[in-house]
Amino acid sequence: MLKNFEAVFFDMDGLFLDSEPQWHESETQMMKDLGYDWKPSDQVHCLGGPLTRVADYMSLCLAGSYSSEYLLNRIIQDMTHRLSQRPPFMPGAMEFSQHLKEAGMRHALVSASPRVIVDAVLAGIPQHNFEFSVAQGDIERTKPFPDPYLHAAKLAGVNIENCLVFEDSFTGISAAKASGAFVIAIPHYIEVPLEPRVRVEKSLTDLSIEKLEEYFLQNLSATTRV
Repeated sequence: MLKNFEAVFFDMDGLFLDSEPQWHESETQMMKDLGYDWKPSDQVHCLGGPLTRVADYMSLCLAGSYSSEYLLNRIIQDMTHRLSQRPPFMPGAMEFSQHLKEAGMRHALVSASPRVIVDAVLAGIPQHNFEFSVAQGDIERTKPFPDPYLHAAKLAGVNIENCLVFEDSFTGISAAKASGAFVIAIPHYIEVPLEPRVRVEKSLTDLSIEKLEEYFLQNLSATTRV
């Protein structure tokens, strides 16, 4: 019988990377340059991507003065540069990843950001422990569809229903839940309701291998009783 998850999948922006401030700064400056006052409410509306939806929203805010394609390319170019310099980690992210590695637990990065941005981030952290990564463009549909997590499970050769996903946004949580995985949400700007396979934590610093095992066995026991 399994005693812990077969694999662990991390979202990137706002979960493993403390990159939301950089996204906010980039999008605010870009929209200011184009004549629009980008407000916190606009930023919250765009949390979790995908970037195509963000670009569509920006184009709408600008009354169509700039195409979604132009805005998308501009965001990607700026954020690729920003995140390739020195990716900012969320508290406890690298330490927790190291604990997973030492415990022999497989883990990967699953992002709604384009491949060019994900590759730039990974190039900036050569000491990372991720077995592989999944990015927008690797498959046809990205979050909020479950496809990225189903694809990650396929790459790892594991059952997604025995995997754990870490997410921070409604978009990502929706994708993870729909995939059938267990979910630990670490939200920053939203309220996440508890569900049978959804747990909420404040930070990666609050987690341990033992805590993951306890979480897995509790849910396994509940499923067995049903």
